[in-house]
Amino acid sequence: MGKLIIDLGHGGQDPGSIGPSKVCEADVVLSIGEEIEKNLNGYDLEYKFTRISDKFISLTQRASIANIFGASYFVSIHINSTTDKSVRGVEVWQYDADSKRLNNFSKCVCDDISKVLNIRNRGVKYNKNFAVLKNTKMPACLIEVDFISNIDAERDLKDSAKIKEIAKVITDNLAHLYDLQKVKKVEEDILYKVCIGAFRDKNNAINQVKEAKSKGFRDAYII
Repeated sequence: MGKLIIDLGHGGQDPGSIGPSKVCEADVVLSIGEEIEKNLNGYDLEYKFTRISDKFISLTQRASIANIFGASYFVSIHINSTTDKSVRGVEVWQYDADSKRLNNFSKCVCDDISKVLNIRNRGVKYNKNFAVLKNTKMPACLIEVDFISNIDAERDLKDSAKIKEIAKVITDNLAHLYDLQKVKKVEEDILYKVCIGAFRDKNNAINQVKEAKSKGFRDAYII
């Protein structure tokens, strides 16, 4: 079984990018992460978040957490921003194209998020300068869900239903990346005992057991 690191960008004193109505990137990715954590509870996977609360974690610390944990993959989640307020779209960044499995994951995440938000699929891109991609020892990617600088994107990223959909497609693709199946929860059998009565005469008790068994209660017995 592999290990997974999910990195939620920014946090604490670092709000990340800020939308037109002051929605912060750090808050959005935390919301997505919280939903992913709920979804991952149904899978047999060892995973860790670099943060799952509103706290600051440096870029060096994020890579170090992943390397010490011995993760098989590192997936960072961010929200993009640009000076051109008309731009929308999802893209995923990787250090290189060496991992075919990660390439496929990144491509599918782009496909699925673009459909969920009805936005442009900007595709998989490569950059060797991103700190969390450069300093992690395992295949790593950085998901830019959309551009919070766009007012319509910001609106969607405030929508809890949209957040859940985004989290679901990321989780589903993680499950495919790790070849995971949902763990079936086996409910414990609950048995309820029924006492028919108490008898001073043992023969009466024996007869009562016989009568119960004749009516289909084969597990009837005398205590």
